[in-house]
Amino acid sequence: MNTPMNPAGSVLLADDHGLVRHGLQLLIAEVLPQLRVHLASSLAETVQALQTLGRFDLVLLDLTLSDVHGLAGLHRLRDEFPYVPVVILSAQDDRDTVLATLDGGAMGFISKAAAPAELKEALTRVLIDHRIHLPQSVSGGMAAVPALGADGSGGRELAELSALGLTERQIEVLGYVVQGLRNKEIARLLDRSEVVVKKHVTATLQALGAPNRTKLLVLLSQRGYRVPSMRPGAVGAPD
Repeated sequence: MNTPMNPAGSVLLADDHGLVRHGLQLLIAEVLPQLRVHLASSLAETVQALQTLGRFDLVLLDLTLSDVHGLAGLHRLRDEFPYVPVVILSAQDDRDTVLATLDGGAMGFISKAAAPAELKEALTRVLIDHRIHLPQSVSGGMAAVPALGADGSGGRELAELSALGLTERQIEVLGYVVQGLRNKEIARLLDRSEVVVKKHVTATLQALGAPNRTKLLVLLSQRGYRVPSMRPGAVGAPD
């Protein structure tokens, strides 16, 4: 079995409870010592860190920050920093909440009830394998398909979906959808109209048999597909 290496990079952890925040920092340092963790205690501190400290590889965002209500914090981060992946970290891990965060642009969800081993697996899955991590309340306990990517890491490449008749451009758009970008952001990246992007999204939903974006993310997570690195679209690629 291929053993994934520990991820290196920087994570911004936002939680308004001091004991939880520092406890998670110590836990991450124990299970993933190469990962640098910066702390924020509010959404305002999170935004300031993103504005002043450069790009983070991941934001771990609690849903119950003191200066923001519900999903508003996630929505603001996706609007202002669309190219920074956000994974929700919360004790409220029921199916409806998890699905709502995915619909809001989160790339995954980690329950605060998770064991340290699951936290390590989740961070490794997101940062190295570039796969969505979902709790069992949504994944149904289904294990991701144990396929390897071209570089030897875990996860199936979205390019495999060409077998379903998807074009290169549609697969590229799908990659941005999985990362939480909205149609207008994708259109800006690809220098195309929102109408064209919407057609591509609709085509991918139909090809994969998913009724909406949220169910699409769950399906891709269950099947072990990788999320491509964020990059501008290749101008001139076929639509």
